Formats: sequence, structure tokens, C-alpha cells
Amino acid sequence: MGHIGVERALVLLRYIADQEDGLSIREVSRELGMSTPVVQNIIEAMKAQGFVEKNKSNDRYYFGPEAIHLGFSVLSKLDIRQTSRAHLEALCKETGETVFLGILSGDKAVYIDKVVSEQMIRIDARFGATRPLNCTAVGKALLAHQQPEVIQEIFDAGAFEKRTENSIMDPYKLQDELKKIRDQGWSFDDEEFMQEACCIAAPIRDGGGVVIAALSISAPASRVRGRETEIIEQVKRHAKGISGNLGYIEKE
Repeated sequence: MGHIGVERALVLLRYIADQEDGLSIREVSRELGMSTPVVQNIIEAMKAQGFVEKNKSNDRYYFGPEAIHLGFSVLSKLDIRQTSRAHLEALCKETGETVFLGILSGDKAVYIDKVVSEQMIRIDARFGATRPLNCTAVGKALLAHQQPEVIQEIFDAGAFEKRTENSIMDPYKLQDELKKIRDQGWSFDDEEFMQEACCIAAPIRDGGGVVIAALSISAPASRVRGRETEIIEQVKRHAKGISGNLGYIEKE
């Protein structure tokens, strides 16, 4: 499809967005001055990619699942920090520990926001700091929800790091760990990135259910031991709250 075809496709998508009752091939051809065959071809191309779908009861076209997913994804990425901020502050206050918001960037996790603990001995990292995916709570929470082939590509690229004796480097052991994380809904860095430091994280989902970020607390291991259950529930609750703000509805 040339640039003229792309421009026309975008015009048609905008038309659908502005019409509550969808798009009719004949109506849009007449209103926009496009020939019926041209409109039909463009619509069929978008339908094949999942961006529009036809309602057989009235022969009109509406946004398809791909268009809806794209919209959710863009919306979530635009306002994730603003949407999350109150939860970061509340979680820091509840736990007394540093809270991070991280996203996947290539083969690393990157911190895009934080609220630092007021305690004298605390964990901190700069904005934009990157972390390995295999040995951090944020990294494992994000990695657990990637496709198997993506995980394999990251492993093959040598992106996993052995920071301490607890870092998981064995791919089979890591697969078991990631399955456990998916099942329980949270991840734990048990002195895997830094000796005497522990982190607990939970995934954040957008309106389409896709994991787009992770929320975590980081603290000296001595302040986490014995409080794991309490902290896990706090982190999960706030991650769920952020996901809800982004439009995610948890299945019963």
C-alpha cells in the first residue's frame, strides 16, 4: 500500500472513530468522495489485519480487536506514570521502603518512576536505571509475561546476568520460576541482584490485559524477612489498583 493508500486508511479509521453506528462502504464513499472499490479494498486489508470487523446484521464496519488493543496500549503508555504516582506514594508510606515503577526496554527492565524511602539505610537507583530481567523482581515480573520465543531470544543474546550466587542463570530453573510467578501473581528477588537486598514486584496490566509495567518495593533483606506475606499483599493490591485505573477488569 502506497502513501496515498495509507493516508486513505487513516482517514477511514478516523471516520469509524467519529461514527457511533460504524462505517458503511457506500455511505463513506459518497461522503468522502472515494470510489466504492477503493474503499472496499482498503477496508478488506484492514479487516485482514484485525483493525476492523464487519457486523453481519447491518453490514457496517467497526473497530476490530487490533485497533482496540493499539488504543489501549497507546493510552496506557502515555499516562502510566501519572496514573501510578498516587499508588507509588501510598505503597512507600505503607511499607516504609523504596518503591519503583519499571517497564520492559529491549532486554532490560528500566525504572521510569520511584518514591524513595525516608529511612537512613535504604535502596535507591536513578531514574532510567536498567536492571537484568533474570535476577530482579521487576525484571522477572515483566519477563514472566513475555512469549517463550522472546525469553529464548533474550537468553541467547546473553542478557541474563549473574550478580550474586542466588542469580538464576539456568534456563530450565528460570522457566520454572517464571511459571510460578505467572501462577501466583508476584515475583521475589531473594538477594539475587544485590547481597542483603530483597525486592518484591507485581505486574501491571493495561485495559487489554497486557502486562506493560511492574510495581516493586526494594529494601534491605533484614527488613523484608518475616514481612514477606504482608508486603506481597500490599504490592499486589497497588499493582491491581493501577491496572484498574488503566481499564483492566480482572476476570472472576
